[in-house]
Amino acid sequence: MIRSFLRIVDFHSYMTISRKITLFGLALLAGSALQAQPVSPPRQAPRNWPYLDPARDSVAGISLDRAYELLKGRTAQPVIVTVLDSGVDVDHEDLKDVIWTNPKESVTPNDGKDDDKNGYTDDLHGWNFMGAKDGTTYEYDQEEVTQIYAMWRTKYDRADRAKLAPVEQRQYDTYQKAKKGFLERSVQVRQRRMALGDSVRFFTTMEQMKPLLAGKPFTAEAIQQAALPATDSVGLAVRSVLGDIFDERLQSFDRMTMLVKFAFPRLKDALLKDGDKNYNLDINTRKAVGDDPLNPNEKAYGSPRLIIGESEELGMHGSHVAGIIGAKRGNGKGMDGVADNARIMTVAVVPSGGDERDKDVANGIRYAVDNGAKVINMSFGKRLSPYKEQIDAAFKYAEDHDVLIVHASGNNGENYDSIPAYPTFKYEDGTVAKNFLTVGNSTFQLNERLPASSSNYGIESVDLFAPGTDIYATLPRNNYMNLTGTSMAAPCVAGVAALLRGYFPKLTAIQVKDILMRSAYKPNLMVRKPGGGSQKVPFSSLSKSGGIVNAYEAVKLAMTM
Repeated sequence: MIRSFLRIVDFHSYMTISRKITLFGLALLAGSALQAQPVSPPRQAPRNWPYLDPARDSVAGISLDRAYELLKGRTAQPVIVTVLDSGVDVDHEDLKDVIWTNPKESVTPNDGKDDDKNGYTDDLHGWNFMGAKDGTTYEYDQEEVTQIYAMWRTKYDRADRAKLAPVEQRQYDTYQKAKKGFLERSVQVRQRRMALGDSVRFFTTMEQMKPLLAGKPFTAEAIQQAALPATDSVGLAVRSVLGDIFDERLQSFDRMTMLVKFAFPRLKDALLKDGDKNYNLDINTRKAVGDDPLNPNEKAYGSPRLIIGESEELGMHGSHVAGIIGAKRGNGKGMDGVADNARIMTVAVVPSGGDERDKDVANGIRYAVDNGAKVINMSFGKRLSPYKEQIDAAFKYAEDHDVLIVHASGNNGENYDSIPAYPTFKYEDGTVAKNFLTVGNSTFQLNERLPASSSNYGIESVDLFAPGTDIYATLPRNNYMNLTGTSMAAPCVAGVAALLRGYFPKLTAIQVKDILMRSAYKPNLMVRKPGGGSQKVPFSSLSKSGGIVNAYEAVKLAMTM
C-alpha cells in the first residue's frame, strides 16, 4: 500500500497495511478549524528546499542545484526509470514530455497488436497489472491478511505442515499469520463499529482519558497505553482508534479531542468503510482483471491503459512520485524533477488503498527490466509476502540485468531492522540483493527534527535518508501538491541515481549504489528518534550510511570514477 495526502492516506504505512487515516488530514479536509489554529513547523522551508545545499543554504537538501552547476557542458543519455506504483497521469503538463514511449509500439499505437511480441499488447508507455482490458482500474484492494486468508484457507486451513514441500511450508506459515491477523482484526472492526456508532460514548471516553494522560508525552504509545478498564471493550476500541489516527502535529491530547469532535462524521465514515472493505471475504476486487490469484506465474493480464477519470485516488501517488523523479525541468510549469534525463515508464501494481499483490510486483519488475529500465522506484510495502519466491526471483533478474531498485522504508517510525516488512532485500536463502537501496524520510531542518518522526529507520536495513517531507510535485489533471512520506524520499534517490546513470553511463547499478552511500551528507547531529518520542540519538545511527543523499557530492565522486 502507498501514499500520503498530508497523511490522510499514508500510502505504504506498515502499521495499518491499508489506508492510514489521520485526524490532521481529515480536519484539513473538513474546513476552517485548522485555519484558525494552524499547525506548522517552527519555520517554513521554501518550495524548492529539497534541491538546496546544507552548507550554502542551511537547509537539509540534496545539493541538486550545485550538482547541475558541476555538470554544465556535459550531455546525458536518457535513462528509463520505472515508477512501479499506482499509475501515472501520462498526459500531465509537467510529465508528458518525459514519459517513456515504447519505440516498437509507437509506429501504429493502439492497433490491438503486440508489435514487439513481448506479451503486452499496445504497451505504449508501460503496463497496468490492476486494470481490466479497457483500462478500468479498481481503486482499493484488501489488506494482505484478507487476501491471503481468502486465497489459501481451502488449501492450508487443515493441512499437515509436515507433509508439505518446503515452499508450501513457508506459504503455510504465512497463511497462519494471515489467518490470525484476519480473525483478530475482524473482532476489532466489530468493536470499532460499536465505538464509532455512539458519538456520546466516544467523546465520554476521550474525556476519561485526559487525566490518565496528564503529564505524559504526547505520543501514540501513551494514548494506546492509557489505563482504561480491561473489561471496557468499547472504551478500548476508542483508545485504539485514537492511537491509530495520532499525529504529533496535533501537539496535545486536548487539541486532538477538539479536532476529533470537529471531524467525527468524516472520521467515522472513513474508518467504517475501511473496515467493511478489508474484512468482507465476499468482495472480489480483482474480478474485472480476470487473472487467477492462485497462479503466481500468470503474466497475460491487465491493460496498457489506466483510466483515471475523475477519481481522486487513481494515479495520485504514482504521478507524485514520477514528478519528483523527472518532471520536465525548466519549462516554467509547476516544478522541476530531480533528473533532466529520466524517461518515466509507468507500471501500475499498487492500489490506492489496501495492499499490492506479489504477482503484480514480480511481473512489474520483469516488465521494467525487459523493456530497458535502469532504475526502478518502489514506494510501497506490507507485512506479509505470500509469493516471496517470485519477488526474490524478480530482484535477482533485475540484478543480473544491471537494474537498481530504490525502495521506501515505510512510515511508522519503527526500527526497520526488527519488523517484518516486504518487499525486502533479504532473500530466502540468506543472501541479499546488492542492487537494492532502502530510503528513509528527512525534513528540511538541520536540527533535532532532521529525521521525519514517521519515518522507519534502521542501521542494518535502511541505507540512507532523503527529503520526503512537504514535497511539492505533480498530481493528476495538471495539479500539484505537497505530500509527505518515505514514498516521496525514495524517488528523490531514484532521481539522483538516474542522473548518475545518464551522465556517467558506464557506471553499473551497484557502483551507483556505492556512490550514493559514500557521498551522502553526514551531519553530526543528535536528533529525535523517529516514532514520536523524545529520545535523542545520533543521526548516524538511523541508517547504514548515516547520511542524506547528496547529488553534488555524488557527481563529484562519479567524476573520479
